[in-house]
Amino acid sequence: MDPLTFDYEDLHVRVDRGVFELFPLRGSGMPHTLRVPLRWLGVRVHYKKPDKPGQLIFGVVRDPNAALYGTDLTAFRYSSTEAARVPHGDEPLFRAYFTEVATLANRPVA
Repeated sequence: MDPLTFDYEDLHVRVDRGVFELFPLRGSGMPHTLRVPLRWLGVRVHYKKPDKPGQLIFGVVRDPNAALYGTDLTAFRYSSTEAARVPHGDEPLFRAYFTEVATLANRPVA
């Protein structure tokens, strides 16, 4: 099976053989890559204000049975919020991609 990839602005993410990888491209502001087994991946777009873009949060969850996408912020053991700013209108793009990833990992989405 080919890797499952998704590009958004200056981010490139991919899933290959049960491992999620996040690659910040130039200008994203995120200083490092992230590599996590799908079993422990958690992703969420967190909106503090309804009229402002949200923060894209990637990390490691405490419980491998937690939702892969839409993860409650308290479920994270480790998280990074420097990935991207996501307007409300773009959130469905992330939800669609990570729903597919969750299916591969046999994990729920919230």
